[in-house]
Amino acid sequence: MKRQKQFGVYLAVIALLIFPLGMEMWVQRYPINIQVGLGLQILLGALVGLFVPGLMLSWLLIGLTSIGIAILLFGYLLIPIPAKLLLLVAFPLIASLTTVLRSKLIEYRQIAAAEKEINQYLTERDPIVDLRTQNAAQRTYHISQSLLEEGKFVTSLDVTAIHWEHHRQYEQFHLREHNDFLKTISQDLKQHRLPSEQFFYLDDATFLIFSYNLTPSQIETLSSLTR
Repeated sequence: MKRQKQFGVYLAVIALLIFPLGMEMWVQRYPINIQVGLGLQILLGALVGLFVPGLMLSWLLIGLTSIGIAILLFGYLLIPIPAKLLLLVAFPLIASLTTVLRSKLIEYRQIAAAEKEINQYLTERDPIVDLRTQNAAQRTYHISQSLLEEGKFVTSLDVTAIHWEHHRQYEQFHLREHNDFLKTISQDLKQHRLPSEQFFYLDDATFLIFSYNLTPSQIETLSSLTR
């Protein structure tokens, strides 16, 4: 999706460069006043396309194009017909291309921001087991260490690791069952352990449990429930 939006942005930029340059090269055969008029049309179209909202731009293009047709085609102006047509299409064409480029850039920025949020979420939380990952575990451990040193709210911290050995071999042949089993472990931890405990997933089928202010006998009782 992001690459498609990038391609759309590049295409709009190329079109916005080629059409004005082509018009300026074509208009060189005409007098200077026509060249200046075309340059002003291109500049005005770019500014309108950048800053005028889409609905207002549509009505503006219809109104100004109608006025331009009336003046250039029915007015008494000694301008060659090709130059008249060029002056007529310059403003709406450049304004439309600039609007397309603006919308493509906005879409690209939105997709890039959403992708960044998704990647950030995935680095903080594993989507399979729905538990926080190693980054969160490290931060929590450092905070817990500080609280332990102060001795105000945390008097003890026990870290328990649960690892599924030989899970790689099972994963190679039964990926869906492998992930389902990891989900089951996560659900069992949430169901049978204390609400005050914190759970993390470190990848490689390893779970971490942070237990606070519990006695050794309490830790042993809780560990027996999740063996």
